[in-house]
Amino acid sequence: MLKGSSTLLAIYLYFAYAPDHYNLARPLDLRHPPTFVNDLKLRLGGDERCYQALARAGIELERLPDESKGPGCGFEGVARLDQSIITWGQGITLKCQMLAGIAWWERHTLQPIAQELFGSPVQRVRHFGTYACRNVNNDSDGRRSEHATANAVDVAGFVLADGKEISVVADWGEASPEGRFLERVHDRACDHFDTVLGPDYNELHRDHFHFDNGGYETCQ
Repeated sequence: MLKGSSTLLAIYLYFAYAPDHYNLARPLDLRHPPTFVNDLKLRLGGDERCYQALARAGIELERLPDESKGPGCGFEGVARLDQSIITWGQGITLKCQMLAGIAWWERHTLQPIAQELFGSPVQRVRHFGTYACRNVNNDSDGRRSEHATANAVDVAGFVLADGKEISVVADWGEASPEGRFLERVHDRACDHFDTVLGPDYNELHRDHFHFDNGGYETCQ
């Protein structure tokens, strides 16, 4: 009986006092750092709770109607990103879990590292787009890319608030603050996305980072 009472007390204390980002009973808040509990909330909560979390985090977006463009191409439950804490410009159409990963990556990776290395926040992300009806590596046959279902983004570089530009193609692998910045934001992206590919993966990725949530976990 005593053991059962202790267990009930522990459960009560967990739900009553655990921080939100470690408490399964609390709504997902993307302003809090990612944890295994927050990841469970994101993956098990469904699109509506995911989009509610994005709204709470101040992410401006527009939900889009489902669309089909042929075998293996199209999307469901996606949104167009209008504005987050960083400007991305046009062309960001993604599933909610990808948008949530971006929100976490921006807030808890990009900005802290930029402030540490340069004393200036990231103001803009340069990218090569998200949704595209194509196969992996643009091959004429083979399996569809995660881009074909709006589940991937390609990041090419960054512009800081002080005007400094950092480019994957120009700065990756360099023994410089820019090179160290790229290495760290690439590696930390593996905490937020299933697949992270960069210039060390192959020649096709020499000028960008590829992020997706296709379920195949790799960080290269």
